[in-house]
This record gives sequence, structure tokens and C-alpha cells, in this order.
Amino acid sequence: MLRKLFILSFLVISFNNYCQNKSLALGAVIDSIAVKNSTETYTLYLPTGFKQNELSSIVFIFDPGARGKIGIYPFIEAAEKYNYILVCSNDSSNGTFEDNFNTINRLFSTVFDSYNIDENRIYTAGFSGGSRLATAVAVLTKQIEGVIACGAGFSPNNSHTPMSKENFSYVGLVGDRDMNYQEMFEVMDWLNNFQIDNEIFTYDGDHSWPPSEQIVRAFEWLEIQAYKKRIKRKDENLLNESFKNNYKTAKLLESNNQFEHSVWEYERIKRNYSRYYKLDSINLKIKRLKESSIYKDETKIRLIIKEDEAKIRKIFADRFRKELAAKKNPSNYKWWIKELEKFNDNYLKSTDYQYEKMGERIRYALYAMAVETATIQLRENNIKKALYCHGLVAILIPERPYPYYLLAKDYALLNEDEKVFENLEIAISKGLTNKDLLLKTEEFMKYRKIERFELLLGSINK
Repeated sequence: MLRKLFILSFLVISFNNYCQNKSLALGAVIDSIAVKNSTETYTLYLPTGFKQNELSSIVFIFDPGARGKIGIYPFIEAAEKYNYILVCSNDSSNGTFEDNFNTINRLFSTVFDSYNIDENRIYTAGFSGGSRLATAVAVLTKQIEGVIACGAGFSPNNSHTPMSKENFSYVGLVGDRDMNYQEMFEVMDWLNNFQIDNEIFTYDGDHSWPPSEQIVRAFEWLEIQAYKKRIKRKDENLLNESFKNNYKTAKLLESNNQFEHSVWEYERIKRNYSRYYKLDSINLKIKRLKESSIYKDETKIRLIIKEDEAKIRKIFADRFRKELAAKKNPSNYKWWIKELEKFNDNYLKSTDYQYEKMGERIRYALYAMAVETATIQLRENNIKKALYCHGLVAILIPERPYPYYLLAKDYALLNEDEKVFENLEIAISKGLTNKDLLLKTEEFMKYRKIERFELLLGSINK
């Protein structure tokens, strides 16, 4: 049923049944444009090279927090360079896929009625849960040319996962401190099994939208894919620039004795540029690097870290599920305090940057597991179990204000007023500065006329 809905939306493109859109500013982020027949909105960026009467390429961007501007900004540099329209929903977010698909259908209908879109140059992109959604849309519609997946792989729903040869190209971007770093390599292996064109780009970063230069790399590769599929005329200057940039990256890694990553880059060059250039010297370079002891040692360490990371994550996840499933509401964090102290000493404080990065990936994975589980528990009115989850978040990142804000919300639901104020005071002491957040939080509405709450608000930014 969902796939039919998507296809019906896309038929608008096939017949070029678009209406002339009113004049909009070029090279500017335009927020809160109305989606037809709904209260929903989207954020738009039209590149300075946009021409209303010419077919345009487009990227639909999905931010996990439905933050249109936040989703648009990392893509602007690439949109200007390669002339793409950018659209980001202000309503699609981490939630049920069914709700998101309905939101996306309304967005598609509005956008395809408003702009002259090239049906061969439609792309989806997303970060975290938005990345999983972007791939699901490509799988279900069969009408997406490429996916830019940032910081996460596939949806857990098998019907949203590529199970055979797909026509879309897939480019993954992930920081080496991102909790889903290892997952993205599993995605690469999966796509290779089905001979789906893909590339995975890694960089020094955590679980957040990639920086602009990484988005540009992704678009650069998608341009080459468009040349390969003959849906876009080859631009010799851009092709040469792209080749030189990739070679420069590989060479820099090699000069820094990062031989394994250098080999990955040289092999990327082979995959993507062999049809355009003679690469005999690169073949010899790859062979020489792979024979070196540095390359062999790096590969061995990477595989050891991958195995250790999976084991540690399983230990923590199993303990978390066991405590959450207990009949008695969990409230004792002794095991966590002891084990996380050892974990911090062994990994987060490690002088070996690879193990330190592994530690950051695991910590964020635990954070995400606790926060997401708390959201589910609150939805089911299991407030004390949500409280346990948020208490664990405070142990994981005690230096941040956010866990104490979450704890204050839980205690407000339990009518434990003293603990509400205690945790709000801690949150403010640790840097909470968003007064509007406290004023707009539904759980705190009952305290707005209480003097202690007013004093707390007054203490912010003093």
C-alpha cells in the first residue's frame, strides 16, 4: 500500500504536471513553506543557478528532529557546486515509518507540483533515523537515483532494506566516533553482495550531520555515478578536479603512515576513475602498501577493535535489558558506576586514539539506547522505568545539563517536586541556558507561578 502511495506521488513528475511557482529568492534558506492540504511545512534552498523553466535535480533531506534549517545547511555548498534544489521537511522525524511515509507523500505532492524536477535526478538524504528513512524511501519507490546516508544504515524493517539489485546509488558518510561507525561497513558489505553501487566515506567526527566538505565528497561521487549511467553529460573539468582531490586524500594518508586508509582511498580511485584514466601506477601502489608491515598491523588492530567493540556493547546492552525487564523498578546503579569507571579508564582515557574513539562510540550507543528506551517507557506511562533510563544517562555524561533536565521532567510526572528543583538546579549549574525550553516544557507548567521556579529562571545567564 505504501509503495503505491509513493508511486502515485511520483507520477506527477512523469507527466511534468507542475505549476509555475511564485518567485522565490535564490541562494537563501527559506523556512516554513506550506505543504498542501496539511499544517505541515518544509524548508527550501534554491541554488543561485536555479532556472524555473529548466529541469532541476533535487535532494529531499530528512533530519531526525524535523529541523529543516539544520538539515539544509550542510548541503548548501554542494547544492551550489552541482546545482541541486534542497528540501527538508519540518515534520518528518524519528517516529513511526508509517507516519513519516504519509508526511513524505504530502511533501512530494507539493514539491512536484511546484518545481520542474528531473525525474532521473531525485535524491534522498538523511541523518541518523533520517538516514534509515531516506533509504527506505528509495527501496519502496524504485524512483530515487541516489541516497546520501549520514550516520546510520538501514531501517530494521526488512521491507525497507535492499534485498536485490537496486538502481539507486548509495553513499554513506560516518564519523569514526559515531556509534554507528561499524554498522556502516556492514551496510557496505550488504550492498556489495547485491551489486548496488556504493561508497562509504569516513572522517574524524561524532554522531552528527557531516561537515559540508564531506557532503561535497558525497555529491562528487554521485556526479560520477550520473556520468556512468549516462543521465548527465560528463564535465571534464569536474571529473579531473574530483580525481585530483581523491588522489590528494590518498597521498596524504599514505604520507601520514595511515596505510590501510590510504589503500581504501586508492581502491576508491580504481573503482570510480578506471574508465577515464590509466591507473597502472595506483595498482602497483596498492600492492606495495598491502605488502607492508604497517598495513598488516593496522588491519589486524582494526579487526581486534571491531570484535572488542561488539563484545563490550553486548555486555552493556544485556545488563540494561535485564534490569529494565525486572519486576521491581531498577534504581541501583552500583554495577554501572563500577563498570563504567573501568570502561572510562581503559578506553575514554586511553592514549591509543583508536581505542579512545571506540570508547566514544560505545558511550554514545549506551546514551542513545537509554534515551530512546525512556521515550518508549514514557509513551507507555512507565515513568519509573524512564527515570531509571535517564538516571543512567546522568552517569554516562554527568558533565552535561541535559540528563538532569530529563530527570526533572520525570520527577514532575511523579509529583516529586523537591527532586524536580534539585535536578533543574544541577542542570543550570552545568550550563543549561535555554530559558524558553523550561517555560515551554509541559511537565513544568504547574510550577510557572511558584517563586522557586521563577528564581531558577532568573538565575539563568546571570
